[in-house]
Amino acid sequence: MLESWRGRGPINTRLKGREIRYILCHSEATGYIGHPSFYPELIELRKELPQLRRCFVTGDLPFGDGDAPFNGLLQPLPRPVSLSEIAAGDTAVIIYTSGTTARPKGVTHSHATILEIVHATRGLELDENQITVATSSMAHMLGFAMTFLGALLNGATVVLLPEIEPHAVLQAFEQHRCTHMLGLPTFFQAVAQAQSAAPRDVSSARYFFCGGAKVSASLQDAFERVMGRGVCEAYGSTETVPVSYNRTGRARVGSIGQAADCVRIRLLDNAGREVAPGQVGEICVQSPTLMTGYWRDEEATAAAIRNGWFHTGDLARCDAEGYYWFVGRTKQIIIRGGSNISPQEIESALLEHPMVVEAAVIGRPDRVWGEVVVAYVVVGKGQCPLKEELIQFAGARLAAFKTPVDIVFRDSLPKNATGKLDRRLLREAELTANPLGAG
Repeated sequence: MLESWRGRGPINTRLKGREIRYILCHSEATGYIGHPSFYPELIELRKELPQLRRCFVTGDLPFGDGDAPFNGLLQPLPRPVSLSEIAAGDTAVIIYTSGTTARPKGVTHSHATILEIVHATRGLELDENQITVATSSMAHMLGFAMTFLGALLNGATVVLLPEIEPHAVLQAFEQHRCTHMLGLPTFFQAVAQAQSAAPRDVSSARYFFCGGAKVSASLQDAFERVMGRGVCEAYGSTETVPVSYNRTGRARVGSIGQAADCVRIRLLDNAGREVAPGQVGEICVQSPTLMTGYWRDEEATAAAIRNGWFHTGDLARCDAEGYYWFVGRTKQIIIRGGSNISPQEIESALLEHPMVVEAAVIGRPDRVWGEVVVAYVVVGKGQCPLKEELIQFAGARLAAFKTPVDIVFRDSLPKNATGKLDRRLLREAELTANPLGAG
């Protein structure tokens, strides 16, 4: 008998117990497919997740009640089955991304919006003539929709690696004659460094598209020098991608390119008025690739999509030729190597420590990652935990990329007029102390 069960989307393999539990619970997932290395932790989580009915695990290991090996799903069925019809507007996937709230938001995409994203990737040269290598996690839109599904549905070949690592990517270019790569600036930098140290044959390379954070001029130069091709910078988000990108042969270095063919962009001021050319405004988008909303969060959806326009919270200016230039972010999220990190989530973890009274988390400029996590902490009177102790405490509760790299102890933290933490003042202090980044 074929059981009806519901999965919701990929989970970042770098997450830990409480983070995984939240996503499985919030998404209301009823099925799970995963690697054996995560199975012991999943057994503990299932005690709190009664709705998670079926689990399928790759490889060979003892299974709990109701669980089964993934290979069993690959066996032919004894008789034909009829599947229920799926409408284009039905939810296809929920991708979780941290925003300005303490918990990750589930970004929902329908089958229609995913197909639009796939079609749009042809503008990034991903077509039947390309061999691309996946350099981003399948828990991100870049890896899941743009690279994997984009290649699959556009007729390209995609090379999937057991471990996404610079030398393995370079080997893939040499062995499989890869022509195409989508990725994040931090990974592009690592690839350039690896190629410089131990050159491989990358003469097949034709297209490199990079987004998720700003591509520095030094990275552009280094990448072109060792890889033989320049980088076309692009811009988008989990909610809608691609928004803009540089076209091959007419890239404007330092810009995030021109609007994608299917996208309308407006730059608005705080009053919702369109700014003059050359002036800075918030990037607002209309696109068929736009999410259908945030899962189980009507308030956040209404705040983000207003009058038919998605407000990104990012700032840019546009020149006379329609190239957009990224300026900064209005949101409080920290972006480390293209991964969004919620300050509140890290603060909540630190506040579980018995000595911590207050915590405020911000991003510190970093040459390698763009930003890294730094926590400002107030501890109880007469108490003095070590920095390393608090970092280890947070690391046991958070993914490694969210764990603070530094703890700054303060007698008090700045507050605004309503008594809320004023991270702006802390960020200004960080920029003064670390103007060029720590990396």
